[in-house]
Amino acid sequence: MADVTIEAVSAVVGQIYEAAYDQERWPDAVTGLRDLFGGSRSCIVRLSPETFDAVASDLDPEFTSQKGIEALLRDPLAAAAAAIPVGAVTHWPMGLDVAAFRRRELWQDWLRPRDMYHGLACNLLSSSSANWLLSIDRGSKQGAFDNADIDLLQKIVPHMLRAGQIGRQMESTSALASAFSHLPFGVFLVNGHQHIAQMNEAAEAMLARSDSPMKLNGGAIVASNPKDTQALQRLVEDACCLRDGTMPGAGGTLMVPSDHKRSDLTRLVLSVAPFVDARAYGLASERYAVIMVTEVARRIPDGFEQHVRSLFDLTSAEARLATGLASGRTLKEAAASSNITVKTCRTYLERIFSKTSTRQQSELVALLKSTEPLSGRGR
Repeated sequence: MADVTIEAVSAVVGQIYEAAYDQERWPDAVTGLRDLFGGSRSCIVRLSPETFDAVASDLDPEFTSQKGIEALLRDPLAAAAAAIPVGAVTHWPMGLDVAAFRRRELWQDWLRPRDMYHGLACNLLSSSSANWLLSIDRGSKQGAFDNADIDLLQKIVPHMLRAGQIGRQMESTSALASAFSHLPFGVFLVNGHQHIAQMNEAAEAMLARSDSPMKLNGGAIVASNPKDTQALQRLVEDACCLRDGTMPGAGGTLMVPSDHKRSDLTRLVLSVAPFVDARAYGLASERYAVIMVTEVARRIPDGFEQHVRSLFDLTSAEARLATGLASGRTLKEAAASSNITVKTCRTYLERIFSKTSTRQQSELVALLKSTEPLSGRGR
């Protein structure tokens, strides 16, 4: 690959996080990826047996027409793409016989006329019925992607995944607003030392509550116990620091208080991510992290169990466990309420992780809670 500057990579990562907060900017992000990798085109496609939709650097209505969709879905490339592990970068056609691939309809009638000779691919999201695939392509005269290209995209992908999580959380609360003050959940903008630069009214209200597990200490936001404060500090530092001198970390998700015995405190889910475009909000050029805070409700809305069951294709037992965890129960408490062993509960939990594309319990609870507005029922 050609030499890529730190500034160019940082600019693309910035575009990705801008798109996380404003979904209309994803075309700019995928165009930035195309240009960064010297490609002929780039896109994010939602691929399922019934539908095909794309956000692309180059508009191509014919390729996304019914004929193009059918050609893609009946080619083995579609199944191979769906099988890529989420977050893993690979060349396409994903280990298929290239000579045989280039004799088939998809290549002859659709890809070759568009000068799509070489490509990188990565699944950004996977559900029981669909995959969101990132594809960056090069033409016959641009040369194949090499290991350096794969390594660079592999470093950028965590930010793509994080931006998708942020976008889904904001989308689910109908809060794609241009200012934090309009958001229905708490938002803190902090520097690498957790000192607050800005916060919205919902965040101020959370800090003012007597049962809040978060408080201010010398202008910095901290948790009610040292363990959670240290965990939050690690996430904030990760989101504010540079990896390999080129890009910030991806942050992560934390539940506070982590001590389930503290029943006197409200339980909150904190989602930490880089805030790359800080200057657009009139702030200094210091690196910032955004902390989005949602409350784990003490009572789950009626119909929530059936809601998550159909949304994530869970079994009745899995949906019952997911609902118990979302309501604030520990794994042991959820097992006792269902008259099953903790070991069986852990088996169910692993299946739920797989179906929801989550990796830890706090991340799962955050995802489940973010879907509540979609259930159509009040508290």
